[in-house]
Amino acid sequence: MLVKYLTPFVFLALVPLGGMLGGGWTFLAAAATPLCLTSFDALFGDEEHSVRPRIARAMWLPRIYVLLQLATTAWAVAWTSQPSTSLLELVGLAVSTGVVTGVFGFVAAHELIHSRERRDRAFGLTLLATLLYMHFRIAHVQGHHARAATREDPASARLGEGLYAFLLRSIAGQLREAWQFEAERRRRSGRAVLGLRNRMVGYAAIEGLLVTGVALVSVRALIFVVGVAIIAVALLESFNYIAHYGLTRRMGADGRLERLAPHHSWNSGRRMNNAALFNMGRHSDHHRRVVRSYDELEPVAGCAVLPSGYAAALLTALLPPLWARVMNPRAKTVMAGRPII
Repeated sequence: MLVKYLTPFVFLALVPLGGMLGGGWTFLAAAATPLCLTSFDALFGDEEHSVRPRIARAMWLPRIYVLLQLATTAWAVAWTSQPSTSLLELVGLAVSTGVVTGVFGFVAAHELIHSRERRDRAFGLTLLATLLYMHFRIAHVQGHHARAATREDPASARLGEGLYAFLLRSIAGQLREAWQFEAERRRRSGRAVLGLRNRMVGYAAIEGLLVTGVALVSVRALIFVVGVAIIAVALLESFNYIAHYGLTRRMGADGRLERLAPHHSWNSGRRMNNAALFNMGRHSDHHRRVVRSYDELEPVAGCAVLPSGYAAALLTALLPPLWARVMNPRAKTVMAGRPII
């Protein structure tokens, strides 16, 4: 049913609603998102593992969501730049916008940057530009999907690695490898690395112009945009942390790395999780068929399964000792080839 994937739009609507109510209500979306995702995951439980046919026009939902997310962010920039907006409201709106963008906006943009259609990829990049994270497309598509669940992938968390250490390693590592991938692409084509069509140079120019334009609006608007970007990127990378935590591809006797298998990605079958996150919980199938639309993703036999939805897992990861207690035994069990009971 297409209607269930309208869930992200409800949370996005809470941003302007909180702004109109003012004061502490500006934190409404930031508070409601983790509370509703975790509680409804527990309430509604797991979805049925049935294969459904592709939904007509399903790709329009992430497109429309990104458009509305951009419009909401633009409205919030204008709203926070007003002298009448209090510091509390500025912070509240930045946190709420950052949370919904990091949770729902990035998932929608992720869907679009994997699309075969050029306009979809451009649309996804537009959202990434507002978060100063356009290089994510190169690092994710060319790096993560080839190196997931290996030590060479900065976006795959290692067993025993805490969330906060991972965030630093992943953010810096993906920026570095995006530059490396683009430099290699330019060299293979016989062109100068720093030519005008170097995508990383273009991304940096676009993001620089965006920051300059916002700064010309007001310092308050610049603080808002940077704050939203920090929060959203931290949430995206937190999802990356969870997605492959402690799951490692082994080297075979022939010296070749084993292929990425279903048990190398953490999945969730919770109804709320997959309705709100465009089936992100079917992560193994996404890695198996990268360009497959979110509505076609299926549960995969033998995949690693989280004890909760992604939202509850993220909240657990904020406390590294608790996360290690919950997930380290599960990761070891998966890698030992034993089913989780």
